[in-house]
Amino acid sequence: MSRETTMMARFASTATAILLSSLFGLMGISTAEAWELDRDASRIELIATADGREAVTRVEEFAIALEGDLDQPGDGRLVLTLESASITGGNDIVDGMLQGHNWFDVENYPEIVFRSTDIQAPAEGELRIEGELELRGDTYPLMVPASWTQEGERVNVSGRLTLDRTDYDMGRGAWRTEGTVLHEVHVDFNIELLAPSRS
Repeated sequence: MSRETTMMARFASTATAILLSSLFGLMGISTAEAWELDRDASRIELIATADGREAVTRVEEFAIALEGDLDQPGDGRLVLTLESASITGGNDIVDGMLQGHNWFDVENYPEIVFRSTDIQAPAEGELRIEGELELRGDTYPLMVPASWTQEGERVNVSGRLTLDRTDYDMGRGAWRTEGTVLHEVHVDFNIELLAPSRS
């Protein structure tokens, strides 16, 4: 189960980056106007199959930095930084395995970073975010599709991304095969942002 948890966590990082970047780009927010993440209403889940069962993992701690004029999605840049130790499956034993060298290697790589390289809005309510994911000393290209909606000062970005964990060298050693955790992992995300207060 630790295997699926790991892959889900790293995908979660990607998902989060997508959501937030999309939301900022579409809303035309400048860097001076930082939106606030509604944590209670937001979730990022990594869903894998371990021992024939669905297993879910979450990324609990992350930070976002924005640069440039985001009146147009293509003009914006986003950097999402996740704390590796915050990736959790809700079980101390599983979390300990995920933090080890076969998975996230938290001691040597405390952060996972996603940097957007291009943000596009191919159609109304849709986003495509291309970027680079820095994971455990390596960099991987990643494209994430997302959908967004706006209601008043609240923007919701959601979607599902399906990845193969072995493409990111997640689950080394005995975890490489699908004997316990399948290679396919889904990243479900639903992120809500609130407009800055103007009091």
